[in-house]
Amino acid sequence: MTGDDANQETPDTNGFGTCCEDLEEVMSGAEFEPLITVGSDGILFMSVGQIELEDDEPGLVDHPVFYCPFCGQELQTVDEVRAKSGENNGADNGA
Repeated sequence: MTGDDANQETPDTNGFGTCCEDLEEVMSGAEFEPLITVGSDGILFMSVGQIELEDDEPGLVDHPVFYCPFCGQELQTVDEVRAKSGENNGADNGA
């Protein structure tokens, strides 16, 4: 981020992380690789596991985040996730 962008929302957060300082800090990745990130499709994901891929490369298992794990505010709905992804993507609503 350049000095000109310092007061603007970073493009990769899509507005997520504004509900509380804790989520904003976790998503910043200033001190570590963030486990809560926004995918290229605009969906907020949390890494919930790790799998081994080809050539012994680790891969992360992600799941959509619907509520902030820190303050509880709703961040996205099942329908929003489905619309953005075009599939269930782990977003079951019990139906």
